[in-house]
Amino acid sequence: MKSQRKLPVLAAIAVLMLAITACGGNTPAEAPGEPSPTASPSPAESAASPSPSPAAQPSSSPAEESQVIQGTGIYVGQIDNHSVEIKTEEGATSFELGTGLEEAPEALSMDDPVVFEYVERSVEGDSSVLQRVLSKLEKSADSGSAAPSQAALPKSKSFSLTLEGMKEEKTAALAAGNGYSLYVFDIFTFDAKTGRLAMKVDPEYYAEITKLPSDFDLDSLKQEGEKELSSTGKVTALDQKERDRRMSGIRLYLTAMGNGLTREYAVKEIAGQGYVIRLNIPQREASEGFGPHVYTSLDSLVSQ
Repeated sequence: MKSQRKLPVLAAIAVLMLAITACGGNTPAEAPGEPSPTASPSPAESAASPSPSPAAQPSSSPAEESQVIQGTGIYVGQIDNHSVEIKTEEGATSFELGTGLEEAPEALSMDDPVVFEYVERSVEGDSSVLQRVLSKLEKSADSGSAAPSQAALPKSKSFSLTLEGMKEEKTAALAAGNGYSLYVFDIFTFDAKTGRLAMKVDPEYYAEITKLPSDFDLDSLKQEGEKELSSTGKVTALDQKERDRRMSGIRLYLTAMGNGLTREYAVKEIAGQGYVIRLNIPQREASEGFGPHVYTSLDSLVSQ
């Protein structure tokens, strides 16, 4: 009987608690496990900013090209199927034939004055080496434009020579002769009136340069050369390969040896102007140094 009295009391207490809660206006507690509300992001924040896509990078060629360079010179000849040699104010220079110029050498002859355009490319794997690639190669309409004037030539110039089997850089000074200029090394004296280039230590080592008339005849010059050299020994005519080893632009090269002396008679042509070159080379101590110096000087000859 005692437990039956307790039930009405407990029911009354429960009703009283519910009434107190309703009157207090308190917000019901959050259900366990339900996430607490967070502030809604502003429209600017909620707008997804697209991640920047990587910009397309321009493809770079293995060897960067510089600007187009124009030049004039004397065509020496074709080295191989894809390169030619042109004599400029810097000396004999090799150029690669660019696209579309594969047939250009067929329209040219040795010693033709030419105009050309090229770009310099660094060789892949060795940026210190430059290739000169032609984009234009034509015979010059004006022969005179191919021969640099003396005013345009530097007062001195460095050349690479092979002396006693070793490569050496040597500087030569510009000198003017009769209708031409050339570079003279300090081991030589040069007489502009006679055109004689002689060694200081032994003047019997010399070369003489004579300007030819415009209508010179090569056959007559050959006969003259053979007659001059016959007193020294048997006269031999050098082939094209042997001529090119000495100088460019050589039309005729005769040589004779005898009694400790070598004499040579050459005809060199530059932009249509011919020159006879006579060399006197005793077989003495200075012989080894004379050749590399004198051939380099003579090969630097430019018509004026």
